[in-house]
Amino acid sequence: MYHTEKNLYQALKNNLTKVHWQRIETGALQQGVPDVNACYGGHEFWLELKCTTNNAVSLSPFQVSWHMRRAAAGGRSWILVADSSQKALTLHRGGDALRLMEDGVSSTIAFSYSAPIDWPQFLADVCLTDSLETKLRI
Repeated sequence: MYHTEKNLYQALKNNLTKVHWQRIETGALQQGVPDVNACYGGHEFWLELKCTTNNAVSLSPFQVSWHMRRAAAGGRSWILVADSSQKALTLHRGGDALRLMEDGVSSTIAFSYSAPIDWPQFLADVCLTDSLETKLRI
């Protein structure tokens, strides 16, 4: 499965070739900005990529803050966690970043994908569902 963030990013690029992917490397200049910005069909989203072998996800306070602020502004951001021990991906809303950091993967799963990954469904989820659910809650 995906043991590194680099492997996970390559899987995204290789399986979703019609998405415009932009890897973000900000270093210490803009701490907390997610790893990837993407756009498909007019829907832009951000992804923080994480790999784990247990329930814990290592997020920095800067990453949590970025996702929480983006969610508060109505932006679409996600944390994609690859669990190599389970051979699964879990997708977490950016607005759940604090709970994800404190309570782990199982506390905030929005979507889960088992191998083989249904990449078209993953794309539909990151592009559409979060904004539609937000509109329905208002």
